[in-house]
Amino acid sequence: MHRLESHNKRVAVRLSSSLEKKLRAYAAVASAAGAGVLACSLPMEAKVVSTVNWIQIVPKGTVTLDLNNDGIPDFQFSNPFTVTSVGRVNFGTLKVLPQSQNNAIWGTGGAASALGSGVTIGSNGKFQPGHNIMGSAGFYSHYYVTYHSGGQWTQVTRGYLGFKFTIQGEIHYGWARLNVAATDSGMYAAVSEYAYETVPNKSIVTGQTGGAEKNKHQRRGRESLSSVPPQSGSLGSLAAGASRSSARQKPQAGRE
Repeated sequence: MHRLESHNKRVAVRLSSSLEKKLRAYAAVASAAGAGVLACSLPMEAKVVSTVNWIQIVPKGTVTLDLNNDGIPDFQFSNPFTVTSVGRVNFGTLKVLPQSQNNAIWGTGGAASALGSGVTIGSNGKFQPGHNIMGSAGFYSHYYVTYHSGGQWTQVTRGYLGFKFTIQGEIHYGWARLNVAATDSGMYAAVSEYAYETVPNKSIVTGQTGGAEKNKHQRRGRESLSSVPPQSGSLGSLAAGASRSSARQKPQAGRE
């Protein structure tokens, strides 16, 4: 018997130039559409950007804070200090002020809150216009000397401010870590670090500098600065020196 073998031969067919152009156009469109679907299906990667710094805020000083370092101030620290001869009043008030109408500070009752680490800053935060007062301190002398201080930020080590601010019209959240000391010469403060979330409308946790969220328990940052040994050039030594200077200038009780 003879085995019949069949051989299938592929024959190359040359397409017309017009048909070849159409096929290439269809392939390009399909490829672009597929890439678009793939891009839409991938979520934007969350990233927290933090900046370590030491920005001092002294009486009669004004300091701006640029959370995303784009050259546009997002918030301003104002620290006016009033000295009058009538009644011998020395008084200072530390405030943090939004630099855009859409920016806001976490707070209650008109005061900026001193948050602990692990607090989620996001859309459920206590953001209302006017939460700008951090603390105040000073003394009044007439027949006797009276020292007064008030606010959540009178004596705070590693406390956090919560921020809502805009980047190119989109809402972002961030925080700033501060040490603050209230003295009879006014308020002294320093920003030691700040951070923000790069993804619009995504929350950030105070103290978070990237990666997994840590320290999710909330705690108050209220360790007194007086318990921290002053170091050369530190906020503690600056405030302590100002307090000693003011004490030497105070009138004795019972004198005008």
